[in-house]
Amino acid sequence: MDSSKFSIAPQIFYLRACILRRFILLNLAFITLLMSTTACGNRNRAAERLAEGTKEAQKFDSNLTFKNITLEQANEKGQLLWKVNAEEAVYAKDKKTATIQKPRGELFQDGQTVFKIEAARSEIKEDGKSILMRGQITATDVRDGSVLKGKELEWKPAEDVLIIRDGFTGDHKQVQLAAKEGRFLTRARRVDVMGQIVAQVKEPTMQMRGEKLSWEIQNQKLKSDRPLQVDRYENKQLTDQGSAEQTEVDLKAKVVNLRQNARIALKQSGTQITGNALNWNIDQKTLVASEPVTIVNSAQQVRLTANQAEMQIDQQVATLTGNVQGVGEKNGSRLSANRVVWYLITQQFQANGNVSYQQSNPPFSIAGPQASGKLDDQQVAVQGSQEGRVELQITPQGAGR
Repeated sequence: MDSSKFSIAPQIFYLRACILRRFILLNLAFITLLMSTTACGNRNRAAERLAEGTKEAQKFDSNLTFKNITLEQANEKGQLLWKVNAEEAVYAKDKKTATIQKPRGELFQDGQTVFKIEAARSEIKEDGKSILMRGQITATDVRDGSVLKGKELEWKPAEDVLIIRDGFTGDHKQVQLAAKEGRFLTRARRVDVMGQIVAQVKEPTMQMRGEKLSWEIQNQKLKSDRPLQVDRYENKQLTDQGSAEQTEVDLKAKVVNLRQNARIALKQSGTQITGNALNWNIDQKTLVASEPVTIVNSAQQVRLTANQAEMQIDQQVATLTGNVQGVGEKNGSRLSANRVVWYLITQQFQANGNVSYQQSNPPFSIAGPQASGKLDDQQVAVQGSQEGRVELQITPQGAGR
């Protein structure tokens, strides 16, 4: 039984070998036929795959992606100028521009951190001298907690300037700023803003609008050499408005200095004060005009001019000195004196020194050392000297009927 098994085995092996040989030959013939019929298609497919491979190679060559990367730059002394950490950075072919995810970093001056910066996503460009970031950028001043925001940030350490463009906003404990562009001079601690400016002073409550403004943080002053409007608020209500071609606001003293075509409008009495030098003390509620000034009450049609003036805004009382001229436009009355105290709400006045009064209807004029009355209704009392005191009451025709 065992010998039969062994004798059969070679025959089985030979049969299997023959079958296998025939199978291989048939497959070779089929492959040859298939290659002859599809040669053209294979050439096209191979060309497509080669093109795709070349494209991928070029893409890999032009963009480099890094995870958890740190970008930094130092000066010749080895002091850091900036450092930015990011979860991911995709570098362009020039190796100077990258798109970074969740950047967090610091800007340095003299080796010390001056700003911390962050964004959700940003494009960053560096040339060794400056760093430019685009996106929704936030920069925080580590010295006082000021927060600056914008869509473009450029840090130029050699010039000690941080520039924020395209929707600049700044938030400080004293002031909130909004403008098209802001330039922060880090060493001088000054912010220069340009374009559609809105500055909100927190205490005292004021709002300023214009096209150019400088904020000296350490000196606590806001300055502008361009037309600027200043609105004063109390309990969220607009009370007074000022404007001038040159403005300086002292936040510590709470004083507004208006120069060149200066104007202040008092809402309570409907009075306007104009001149070239107005000193507006917000805290004490006073106004001082050190140069020729004009005060007008449009409702009563009364206008006074003088070389100088002082006003108690809260009490609505103005004291004018030096070549004082008053006009009641409604009835053509005129007053001149060395000094006039004018009560804005009641429109009454007290005049002293070389007082002269004139009216057109009925025609009349009189002079004396002192006078009191109201210009708008022609009720005026003129007093003479102490030796022969004279009082004259002037009443228009028809009065008392």
